[in-house]
Amino acid sequence: MKRMKKNLSLMLLAMVLLLSACGQKPVFGVSTNEDNSISITASRGPKDSMGLGYLTVGENEQIVTDATGMDKDGKLSLRFMAGVLGSDDFSEEPAYETSVSGGDSAVFTAEPGEYTVTVIALSKITGTARICTEAADGTVQAANSSEAAPTK
Repeated sequence: MKRMKKNLSLMLLAMVLLLSACGQKPVFGVSTNEDNSISITASRGPKDSMGLGYLTVGENEQIVTDATGMDKDGKLSLRFMAGVLGSDDFSEEPAYETSVSGGDSAVFTAEPGEYTVTVIALSKITGTARICTEAADGTVQAANSSEAAPTK
C-alpha cells in the first residue's frame, strides 16, 4: 500500500510538471540596447502584440531590419515616429512605416534624428529580430566608439 501511494504521488507530480510546461505563456519583448539597436524577441508571441524601442539615426546612416532569426510565418509592422515619446517634438504620425517577414532583412534610408519605433506583431511569431543603424558605406558604428566595425 505504501509503495502504491508513493507511485501515485510520483505520477501526480509528473502530471503537474507536464501541465505546467504545457501552460507556458506567450512572450513578446522589444528592448533598446546600449549599442543603439532594438531587439525583438518572441516565444509564441500572439498577433497584435506591441512594443516600443528607440533608435538614433546619424548623418549618412541607414536603418537595417534583420528578421533572419524569426520563424518564416512571422511578420512585424515597424512604425518610425520622429522624436522621443513624451517629448515636445514627438510626431504622432509615422515618418516611416514598413513591415518585415521572418527570414528577411532590409535596408532603408531615413532622415537623421531620434525615432520612437513601434513594433506590432502582424501574426503569431517566434524567434528574434533586430533593428540597427549602419553607415551608408557598409560599416556598422561600434558602440561608444568613433571607430567603425566592418559588417558581416
